[in-house]
Amino acid sequence: MNKKTIVLIILAFALGFGGTFFIIRSNDHKECGMQTKKTKDKSGNWVTTKEHICKEKYSF
Repeated sequence: MNKKTIVLIILAFALGFGGTFFIIRSNDHKECGMQTKKTKDKSGNWVTTKEHICKEKYSF
């Protein structure tokens, strides 16, 4: 392998690692929250349902 190929492999690895690191660090879920709903079922018991809601389009 020549130097150009080695440099391209190292550059591709660095970009892939950097991209992965950026996605992990920037996914802080500030736009997300938990919503709690209380409803009665057919027997008259209170049922609590918690739902995770995010405003962001993609959640990694």
